[in-house]
Amino acid sequence: MSKELMVHVITNFAGAGGVEMMLARLIKQTQHDYDHVIISLMKTSEIYKDTLALCSSYYELDWNWLNSVIVIWRLKKLLKKLKPKTVQCWMYGANFMTSFSQLNEKKRPDIFWGIHHSLNALSEESIATRIGLVFNKLLSRQPTGIIYCANSSLIQHQKIGLHNPNVYFIPNGVPLKNFNLNVDLHEPVVIGFAGRYHPAKGYPYLFEVISKLKGYPVIFKIAGSGVNIKNPEIKAYFDKYLLDTNKVKLLDQISDMPAFYQSIDLFLMTSITEGFPNVLVEALASGLPCISTDVGDAKYIIQDVGNIVRPRDPDALVNSILQYLTLDTEEKKRLKQAARCRAEKEFGIVKVSQQYIKVWQSVKK
Repeated sequence: MSKELMVHVITNFAGAGGVEMMLARLIKQTQHDYDHVIISLMKTSEIYKDTLALCSSYYELDWNWLNSVIVIWRLKKLLKKLKPKTVQCWMYGANFMTSFSQLNEKKRPDIFWGIHHSLNALSEESIATRIGLVFNKLLSRQPTGIIYCANSSLIQHQKIGLHNPNVYFIPNGVPLKNFNLNVDLHEPVVIGFAGRYHPAKGYPYLFEVISKLKGYPVIFKIAGSGVNIKNPEIKAYFDKYLLDTNKVKLLDQISDMPAFYQSIDLFLMTSITEGFPNVLVEALASGLPCISTDVGDAKYIIQDVGNIVRPRDPDALVNSILQYLTLDTEEKKRLKQAARCRAEKEFGIVKVSQQYIKVWQSVKK
């Protein structure tokens, strides 16, 4: 019995972001249910060679905004050739470019948009993101439905005028088998942070927190692309706060995140904007309590397995960390178990993939 074709259109399948990771995980989980094809409007990457190998085909359209008309035409031709019943889009660019490509088609596939972005700090977004958002707003009634990875994002986008009769919330999922319960407690306490060096991640607040905890028995491990002492801005933080590289360890981008989670006791997120932060789910799956700013769906993810504070408030983050430091061993172990249980209950990729399949199959063909 042949499998149904599922075409994924993604703005770019070359970065190590949460959206790309979620698409990769979804394809791996549903490879026996669907024949997957990826169309990346920009590029693909060796990072996802295992995922691309599971697809029957994949395409790069080299989109750079200036060639948008040509890329829309190429996408139109590709979809006409592939004849999918369903197209799943990922990110603003893929959403509006796919809808544009099908505007004059009499027989078009069911198109589901995917929105994986938060609007907590719209004024700080790039021009490209703002343009993409405008086109998404104008075309939001065109797709069959819109899937949001965060409840907060769904509400935010509806408030600014993205309206569609069929909207869904499906959280990002993690392969639970890849993230083991972290049973160790380190001395001194190791606090972990993971996020590329970008304004959205709140690095100024992270380093202010670190500076305020210099006299306490804690070590920080910071992972993320661009997070190294050669980065002049990172170097400036070290100089400003007189930080010790033995107590603040810069790991840059790492490939083995499960091992990273095993090496820490507490996960910290200082972001000023997020949609659905995958790192929090991965941390929970690894048995780590989390302290996070109240951005995107962080509060929904963490619930009672950690603390949530308002963004841009390093003192509140410090106080939450100090509260954790006062816990006894048994309470810390209880939090570990609760974190893992939270991930198992809501965020396993098996459960999440079934939610996607249910949406894809909800339309009568």
